[in-house]
Amino acid sequence: MYSKLAVLFIGLFLLQSPAVAEVNASAQLNQLLTEMNSLDADFQQRILDARGSRLQEVSGHLTLKRPGRFYWQTKAPYSQTIVSDGETLWLYDPDLEQVTVQTLDDNLSRTPAMLLSGDIDSLDQRFQVALVRSTTAAKGIAAIQEFVLKPKEQDSLFEELQLSFYDHKLAALLLVDSLGQRTSIELFDARFNTQTDETLFNFKVPDDVDVVLQ
Repeated sequence: MYSKLAVLFIGLFLLQSPAVAEVNASAQLNQLLTEMNSLDADFQQRILDARGSRLQEVSGHLTLKRPGRFYWQTKAPYSQTIVSDGETLWLYDPDLEQVTVQTLDDNLSRTPAMLLSGDIDSLDQRFQVALVRSTTAAKGIAAIQEFVLKPKEQDSLFEELQLSFYDHKLAALLLVDSLGQRTSIELFDARFNTQTDETLFNFKVPDDVDVVLQ
């Protein structure tokens, strides 16, 4: 369901080499991400297996801020909190009464959260980027841009990541892993480039919980 502009884009891409088309898509995505210094939103996450059967559905709240800081909290019955200050990552599972602490190594820096909150200058080096949908805004209808990112590293944590932008604002993500499992995240009441509570990114370990260092 492409607009005339999207069809024109496709025609232009057919006239270009794949490398040029990839650079143009990467440049567009880079521009959209560069304009997003922070994000605060509610979200709905759904996980489907390769056959499309629903495995899990959770809701929660997230806050991202460059460079490398994020806060992610899901609600019951799958309560979990994940926090990073750009150097350390904490994963708190209240049901297990356990906090896992990790240093943000290169593997963790390649996760979608770090892609959105971290350094985007390395986008071309790490991903093949394709613009798979682009529509112009119409009366009462938002402009839509959808990008697909495929990691160049063979040991990546995911096979494919789709980012959807409505009116140039991030609205949804879709993650596909090596087993075909699909994780979709839809954002609600998203606020961009607003003042952020910095204490969110400094996790305080609760009393009487186990701490696991990795």
